[in-house]
Amino acid sequence: MKVLMIDDHVMFLQGMKNLLNVLVPELRVETTKDMTNAAQLVQLAEFDLVLLDWHLSDCNGEQSIRRLRDAGCMARIVVLSGETNATLIRRSVDLGAAGFIPKKYSSEMMVAALRHVLAGRIFLPVETLHAGAADTAGPSAATAGPDPRLSGLTARQMDVYRAAARGLPNKLIARQLDIAESTVKAHLTAVYAALGVRNRTEAAYQASREGVRID
Repeated sequence: MKVLMIDDHVMFLQGMKNLLNVLVPELRVETTKDMTNAAQLVQLAEFDLVLLDWHLSDCNGEQSIRRLRDAGCMARIVVLSGETNATLIRRSVDLGAAGFIPKKYSSEMMVAALRHVLAGRIFLPVETLHAGAADTAGPSAATAGPDPRLSGLTARQMDVYRAAARGLPNKLIARQLDIAESTVKAHLTAVYAALGVRNRTEAAYQASREGVRID
C-alpha cells in the first residue's frame, strides 16, 4: 500500500510517518507539507490512501479535497484535524472523505483509528456517528459477513458502491470503471435503495458504523 501524508506541522508529520512504519513496515509512505506539491505527486504516482490535514497553510480542507480529485487522485482520503466539531466532520464526508481522525486522540486511539483505515474501512469518531442517523455506538471491528441487503446487486453495482464509499466523485468512478456518468448515477440509486439510505454521505456513515470494507 502506498500512502501520501499531507501536513504542514513537521513534527506531527514525522510522528505519523514513524507510527505508520511501525504499524505496517511494508507501507510506502511519502510526505509533503503543501497542497501544490501534493497535487503534483498524485499526478505522478498512484496512491492507495491520502492522510490529509484539514488546515494547510496554502489550502483549507475543502479546497484540498477538490484539488486532489481534480488532479485525478483515486485514493481514499482520510482527514486529520485538531478541529473536531460534527459539522466539519459531516462536511468532509459530504466532500468525499473516507474517514476523519481527530488529532487530539491519544496514541492508543490514534493507532486503533489508523488500523481501521489501513484495513480498508471508514473511520469516523464515535461521537459524531449520530449525524448519519446511527443508533449504534460506533464502528465494529469487522462485518459479520456479506450484507444481505446487497445480495440483489450486480457486480458492477458493487464496484460503483465501493468506489463511492472511497469518496470518488461520479466523474472519477465513470473513468475508473469505463462507464458513463449516467450509468454511475443509476447504479448508485440502486445501491442507496438497497441500503435504505438517501445519498453517499449516509452510506458512508452506515459503512463506518458497520465496519464495511471499501477497498
